[in-house]
Amino acid sequence: MAAKLDGRLLGVGRGERGQLGMGGADRENKEKVKFSSALGDEQLLAVSAGDAHCVGLCRSGRVLAFGENKHGQLGLGDFVSSATPKLVPALQSRPVVQLCCGSAHTLARTATGLLWAWGCNEQGQLGLGDQKTRFRPEQVKAFRVSRCVDVAAGSRHSLAASERGLVFAWGAGGSGQLGSGGIADAEPYPRVVEALKEVGRCLLLACGHSHSLALVWNEDSERECLYSWGLGSSGQLALPRESLQDRKIAPLPQRVKLEPGLRVLQIACGPLAHHTFLLLAPAQPQPCEQQQLPPGSAQGARSNSLRTALDADELLGTLRKLALESTASSAQLKPLMKAVGSAFSSVSVLNASFRNVSKGLGPTDDCSGVDLLKVRRAYHTLVFELQSPDLTAILGRATLSICDELLKQRVPTDDPENLRVFLVLFENPLLLGDFRTSLFPGYHVALQRLIGAVNSLPKNSQRLLFGWLKHLPSEYFGRVVEVMQQYVTFTLTQPGQNRSDASAAVLMLQTLWDVNQEMDGILPEWCFHNAAISQSQDLQEHYRQWKQQQSLVFSYCKYPFLLDAEAKRRLLSFDAQVRMESTMQEIVAQSMREPLPMNVSFERMLHFHVRRRHLLADFCGQLWWRLKHKPACLGAPLAVIFVGEMGVDAGGLRKECLQLVLRQLCHHTSLFVELEELPGLLWFRPGDGSEINLQDVPMDGDDEENEEEAGVRLLYDPDWWHHLPEIAGAIIGLAAFNSIYLDLRLHPLIYRFLVQGCISTSFEDLRLMHPTLHRSLEILRKTDATSLGLTWSVRLPGAFADVDLSRQQASEPGSDGYAAAASPSSEVPPVRPGEVEQFIQAYAKAALVAGMQAEIEGFIKAATQVMVTGSAFSLCSADDLELLVCGVPYLGNFKELEASCSYCNGYTAESTTVQLLWQVVGGMSELWKRKFLLFCTGSDRVPILGLKALNFTVSLSSVDLDHLPTASTCINQLNLPPYYSMEMMRDRLYRALEHHEGFGFA
Repeated sequence: MAAKLDGRLLGVGRGERGQLGMGGADRENKEKVKFSSALGDEQLLAVSAGDAHCVGLCRSGRVLAFGENKHGQLGLGDFVSSATPKLVPALQSRPVVQLCCGSAHTLARTATGLLWAWGCNEQGQLGLGDQKTRFRPEQVKAFRVSRCVDVAAGSRHSLAASERGLVFAWGAGGSGQLGSGGIADAEPYPRVVEALKEVGRCLLLACGHSHSLALVWNEDSERECLYSWGLGSSGQLALPRESLQDRKIAPLPQRVKLEPGLRVLQIACGPLAHHTFLLLAPAQPQPCEQQQLPPGSAQGARSNSLRTALDADELLGTLRKLALESTASSAQLKPLMKAVGSAFSSVSVLNASFRNVSKGLGPTDDCSGVDLLKVRRAYHTLVFELQSPDLTAILGRATLSICDELLKQRVPTDDPENLRVFLVLFENPLLLGDFRTSLFPGYHVALQRLIGAVNSLPKNSQRLLFGWLKHLPSEYFGRVVEVMQQYVTFTLTQPGQNRSDASAAVLMLQTLWDVNQEMDGILPEWCFHNAAISQSQDLQEHYRQWKQQQSLVFSYCKYPFLLDAEAKRRLLSFDAQVRMESTMQEIVAQSMREPLPMNVSFERMLHFHVRRRHLLADFCGQLWWRLKHKPACLGAPLAVIFVGEMGVDAGGLRKECLQLVLRQLCHHTSLFVELEELPGLLWFRPGDGSEINLQDVPMDGDDEENEEEAGVRLLYDPDWWHHLPEIAGAIIGLAAFNSIYLDLRLHPLIYRFLVQGCISTSFEDLRLMHPTLHRSLEILRKTDATSLGLTWSVRLPGAFADVDLSRQQASEPGSDGYAAAASPSSEVPPVRPGEVEQFIQAYAKAALVAGMQAEIEGFIKAATQVMVTGSAFSLCSADDLELLVCGVPYLGNFKELEASCSYCNGYTAESTTVQLLWQVVGGMSELWKRKFLLFCTGSDRVPILGLKALNFTVSLSSVDLDHLPTASTCINQLNLPPYYSMEMMRDRLYRALEHHEGFGFA
């Protein structure tokens, strides 16, 4: 039997049992070589023959068998012989790379070193631990741990070389062919050939009828040595008869002496052979790098047993070379293109391809063994570098075919090696990118099938597959997320698509999100946001269904990671609107049941009346009164009246008021402190609460008041300044509830507290706030602390005095043990050796909570009480909440604001004044651009969707040219006189921005 280079099968000799594979009823003996027509479209790469049966390995990775099947040696699940090559079902989709036939048994090795055996087992030659015949392939469990890199089959015995270079033997041993040093009738378990263990690493194996050979790399002499053992009565061992036991057998391996200057390339015997052939070549010094190859890699190159595994560098290198040659004919390219189509449409071939040999043969829980960089280069060559429409079309059809095969569950999931195909497919550029529709119109069908295949995998297989992903660099993990996102977007945006099909991809994204969370964020949250879902018109309906807890109904809100912050803001606004309406009805009903306080009107209950000079005191006093007595009033829309100023609050005044109050709260009180290692970020100042004070803030009664100003204190609590943390939290809540952005750069940890609704810290949180202290404590863990003289008294970051941590350890649960600092006269206990870890944890918690636990809890309670903390709030992450409160931290491109700007009252984009305006604004620094935003919109923060979401308008103002611009902050409108020169525009605009406070300007 033989397989030609073009994949055709030819045979000659006896065929009465169908062993020539001619097909049908053709079982005649052949005196001349004849080609078989029974293969169909399959192309053989390798063939192996036994006594009366044959197996072949196809280019597609399939295994075909034909001939006698008396002992089940065809592996078809029966004992019926066949003259027609038939597919071995149990090996379908498995990455088989080597086949060997014994007299009536068969061995198959996969790319990851697993071994499958079937057929006659009378002498234990299958290595399964018994002597029962198998008519289906069964895995040899002995090689699940010690993977094999080469196998050979004799008449009734078998050999295998492990990844570590050890030789295993099992089966019949009556002629010493097992190399154990004795004569054994049957050995059903693979046993190590101890005599070769100390010699070196096995490179190559071969078996005859009852003899064995092994080529071994001797590490001492740094040479290849050939050893043989077993039956040698016919000279098949190439050993002197005098060295044989009874001049017939060699029960132990003996070295074969070869002529100097020659080395072995191949060994040929056969299951019925009593002879040996050696293919020799002149010996050449091996480079050092080859001597340092991992075990088994030299053998793999020598025996060429990986011919079904796709060698991307060789195959694509040949394609690239031919494509660049002007003389390359279509006849030369066509077979290679066909090979690409065959390989990339085969699950078994892709499972055996792109292996990273440096990681070992077998996949682990952390590593799949796939070289994804090599995969990416291969796809890049096929799609982009060669730029062949025909080749891209072939690859597209192959992708569709393999995804269909995966969906139909033809892939066994009993071993991790069969899952690697999914990693390869996720790198296929035809499944994503803007170019895909023109190159591969059926990509969405392939994606649908691929996603269905992944979701149909058993849970343990899914965990393993995604476990590989989480240990890969983020770019590969991100590619899988991107593929899923592309399919969801396509399904939801393209006409004619069934939107319910997106649910499968959403379920897979949920799994990826869980993996991402386990790894503390391989990818940032925004990578999981889907614009099509976030901007969907059906989102509110999905929210209603989810809010009604219709668990059987699919809803996007079950997967909040898909929604961006803007989508969650819309849902929060929807909840806020419902709450505002119910609050107004409740207040009206309550005012009818219970009379209002004296001199207090209904309008006064809903509006904050503040004086600009006493803004902090007026607003905070009224806010604290409402928190104590009428918290329901804060559920109404926020409205602010500046006493003595004209203007109705349609949105602009409330934004200005909250910004100014918050600014004064930060500048004139010691509530917050800037973190030393994170400039610009604020945290609560350590202390016991007595350090919270007001500095240079006009308080009540500083000036004489008229009647209108005196009315400010009708709903007012003068003790507000004792409750600054609660007031700060309430301001945050008001901002989120009324969709107002604040310039409050709190550390992100506080937003996590707000989402959780409580204080929850860990040692790793210290690294995010005080990285130097975190490193110091990490070093302390690894240091002998006995000589350091540590005590429980420490100085916390930002504090003015030392704190005795031992008091916190001894305090009652729920109490604040950081309140009192250590007195210089008091004796602070030392840190004993067994208390170092306790000291580290206490120090970390103290540095984070910093003696302000009660204040932080008050802040959280007030914030969550005021903002909508209902169903929509539960969808928000800490990052989302920070965006909802503070907006986007960076300004973005002001060209975006110009492009989205609308004009009215006579202005157009081509107007000279308008063009001068954008020239002046474009030349501003970031500070002045923020002042421009503050002047025009009442806030210097950028909305979540960017500057284009401001709906900014420039209106023609009919006032004289000596007037400054004004703004209607409630509608984000700039009222601009028709300045006609650059100097005039710059002067008037900068002066307006410099003195913008008060309704007269904005």
